[in-house]
Amino acid sequence: MILTRIIQSLSELLTIALIVRIFFLRLHDVYRVFSLFLIFDVFTTSVAFLELILHNKTLDYRITFIATKLVEWGIWLWMVYALLKAILAKLPGILGFAQKVLAFVVPAAVIIAVAIARPELSASGVAGPATRIAKAIALTEVLDRVIATVALLVLLAMLLFILWFPVQMPRNLALLSVGYVIYFAAETVFLLFHNFRYRDMNSSMTAFISNATSMVLIACLVYWLAFLNSEGEISPVRMGHSWRAEEQSRLIGQLEAMNAALVRAARR
Repeated sequence: MILTRIIQSLSELLTIALIVRIFFLRLHDVYRVFSLFLIFDVFTTSVAFLELILHNKTLDYRITFIATKLVEWGIWLWMVYALLKAILAKLPGILGFAQKVLAFVVPAAVIIAVAIARPELSASGVAGPATRIAKAIALTEVLDRVIATVALLVLLAMLLFILWFPVQMPRNLALLSVGYVIYFAAETVFLLFHNFRYRDMNSSMTAFISNATSMVLIACLVYWLAFLNSEGEISPVRMGHSWRAEEQSRLIGQLEAMNAALVRAARR
């Protein structure tokens, strides 16, 4: 318990430090959704802490958990869309096509994932006799993993695209992209493990999962604190085939041709 509190406190302090740094560098106008994500994380942690110390019977942490998760999922998906828009800002044809695809794929993926999530629901106990609030909590935990998985898959698709095609972007944006993938990968793995092992888990195992997730977030926060800076907004990078100049030039031509073709198709 003490270790968990230390890790959570460290995560909270680093999150606040990153928020302060982003505002000090005047990057909050550039990365508004990311800033909102960090601020909301501090807010939810603070609310949970207040509920813990106040012991007010009118405050139900389970209701708070469900309510904050609903907002958090919206921020997660908003972050993914904002990142996509920023990465493809100079490629409007590809951006428009990607947005149309995601407008169909993301809702479909969520619906399909929920439809086939019965093993997780059974493992959580929601399929059997349980109170309404217990069922709501179990369903929220499953949906938490589903949304994290959808966000991760979209982020991986974006990362693979920019690793193959030399899309030019600010260095800060590249750093955020890598951090997002690491964060959502850890979130998905730990939530999946938690959901399937729910009945077998004791307090020490629950603490381990919580601590592991927090440690990954801490690593991401340290990574962003160390490398996000003002120069990163004016320093363009191309991640795709940066180790092969000739191949990179060829792929830039392909990328521009693809974008032009999609722009023409959209105008028809």
